Amino acid sequence: MRLFPALLLGLASLLLSVPAAASNTPAQSATAGVREAERQRALALNERDIELLRRLIGGNYRHIETNGRLRSKTEFLQALARDEYRIRDYALEDMKVEILDNDVAIVTGTWRAARLDLGQPVPSRGRYVRVWTRHPEGWRIALHQGTEIRTAAQPARQETRAPQ
Repeated sequence: MRLFPALLLGLASLLLSVPAAASNTPAQSATAGVREAERQRALALNERDIELLRRLIGGNYRHIETNGRLRSKTEFLQALARDEYRIRDYALEDMKVEILDNDVAIVTGTWRAARLDLGQPVPSRGRYVRVWTRHPEGWRIALHQGTEIRTAAQPARQETRAPQ
């Protein structure tokens, strides 16, 4: 007879979990959309897919590099096409998405990559913040700012360009 209470408890927990799993709030949907756009951005950076990046980046985009240089959308895409960034194997280590009013997202996290110095890959790691805005055609990046993480023993490099 102990089987019956256990069966009822299991059935009740199953029924109570279904509505929670089935409900998808606007914030959850927006978060999923931004995460997918971030995934596409990382893929496009690794593959140097300028057209995909052009679609993901908003018209008034501002890109602040790890060395402090400010670039517009056009300047950023041209530099990437010329391979000025020399970044390979770019990956996001973690990501936090905060949705504001369902149309703006602030994304923060850390990235890792290999930067080519004299043809040799040098590990690189940093933090980023990106602001995404929702448009009829999807999420678009409005602002990117990256900061390289260095240990106290690492000197600042003359030129550190990472499109994190």
